[in-house]
Amino acid sequence: MRNRILLTIIIVLTFYSCGIFKTHHKDKLIDFENNSINNQSLKLNGYYYTEFEFEFGENSPPFIDDYIRKTGIKKIKYLSVFFIYEDGFIIKVGGINGLSHFYCAEKDTYENTYESAHKTIELMLKSQNSSERRTKRICGFSPKDIGDKGLAEIDNNNIKVQFYSIEMQNPTKDSFNSAYLYELNGTIKSDTSFVIKSEMEFRTNKKRTENKIFKFRQTDQKPNIENYFKSNINRFN
Repeated sequence: MRNRILLTIIIVLTFYSCGIFKTHHKDKLIDFENNSINNQSLKLNGYYYTEFEFEFGENSPPFIDDYIRKTGIKKIKYLSVFFIYEDGFIIKVGGINGLSHFYCAEKDTYENTYESAHKTIELMLKSQNSSERRTKRICGFSPKDIGDKGLAEIDNNNIKVQFYSIEMQNPTKDSFNSAYLYELNGTIKSDTSFVIKSEMEFRTNKKRTENKIFKFRQTDQKPNIENYFKSNINRFN
């Protein structure tokens, strides 16, 4: 009896501090039940990436701080990536650099280059098929989590990309217990590139102007997971 009371108290405190997880803006989602993207619009046997640099000040992350101390270079090269599937499902892989030591992408050399960042993504894709159960589980692109999962839709030469970000519902508490929707809109330039012109943050209803070019890079494999939205269809009805 005492153990049951203790368990109840722990559960109540957990919900009080973290809140019940909530997925927002489901009514804004692209129709994922009847969506499709063909290879004539965009090549799909790889991923789309954009390059950017981020300049660090104090308190830079591990490994990056060591690089800054050694070189004095504070601008770090990053990739933001979208894997797009034929049924419109997308997986976002953001903030990948060539210096950080990712568990799922151990390398012989770490460099502040875009090519080194691409190598990190290549190793992440390879790790998802590891023969080690723990590695395969950790590096399997979190099929049961909605974070960084989304949808894409193409209408003539226009492209819309949506994805969910896990954030704090109550900013005064350190608990990431809500999924908030973001939407990118742009134009397809060829079957291997598109330009994002704007970003919509539904949480704040703010729209920002962008000019990000996404280019295609072919890979032997992609994240091997099912369409999150179709697998959890009752959650979005």
